[in-house]
Amino acid sequence: PKTSRQVTVSKAMSFILRHAAEKEGLAMDAQGYASVGDLLAWRKLKSLKVTFPEIVDAVASSDKKRFGLLYRPPSPSPSPSPTPTPATGELTAESTAAAANAGDPTNPKTADETEPATATALAAAAATDQDPTHYRIRATQGHSIKTVEAAGLLERLSLTTGADLPATVVHGTFHGAWPLILESGGLRCMGRNQVHFATGPAREEAEKDDGAVGGQGQVISGMRRDAQVLIYIDLVKALALGCPFWRSENGVILSEGIEGRVPLEVVEAVVERRLGTIWERGAVVQLWPAEWSRR
Repeated sequence: PKTSRQVTVSKAMSFILRHAAEKEGLAMDAQGYASVGDLLAWRKLKSLKVTFPEIVDAVASSDKKRFGLLYRPPSPSPSPSPTPTPATGELTAESTAAAANAGDPTNPKTADETEPATATALAAAAATDQDPTHYRIRATQGHSIKTVEAAGLLERLSLTTGADLPATVVHGTFHGAWPLILESGGLRCMGRNQVHFATGPAREEAEKDDGAVGGQGQVISGMRRDAQVLIYIDLVKALALGCPFWRSENGVILSEGIEGRVPLEVVEAVVERRLGTIWERGAVVQLWPAEWSRR
């Protein structure tokens, strides 16, 4: 288990990288990355006397992979030469840019590329380079900072990805929230840039179990383990409807919805942990206890 110091440092990092970078004057790019040197200079971390090894530990020890880390040394290895176009033999802007970024572990473009980039950065920090100004860090999801762009941070899901689509997309919430979700016509972002979803448990598993989400010791990214109500999404229907969904590098599924709302028409079923299925494809299966609406 983590020490109280580790928890404090991790929570402070999550707060500024997800929500407070602009307010606190921390420079951040559209992909959500900030300099680790600048992060250590932030007043909160300075007051805690946080060190670079503690930042590295927070990245490496996060069970939900909350942070991504990039290694940006001052003298990168030479880039491959751009390829002339077949027709003219001339270099295009596209071929030059592609060559500059090809195979560059410090310049990830998708969630699949970012995870090995983090591993590369952690290895460098452990073995060769302890200069925090040579590293950039970001939260993997959960942002409310509007300048962080989903396309630069997340992998967009589409019907063309086929087998790569998660079999389960589920949002966890609590008794008091479900009647409000039903009344408003769907799931709203509630101050964040996207609604968060997990890729489990499967509906069949949830209907059989009245305990916490996930097994003992199991980490569920994208949902609190004590969620009481599980809202299952028909992902194929949602994508066909034009409702965007994304996947973060730590496996969380996210959506900004359509006009800020993931509509009820793409909800397949709602499972209450003790009662089982209470709502399915627009129809009430079990009446909602009135006392739960007041919680």
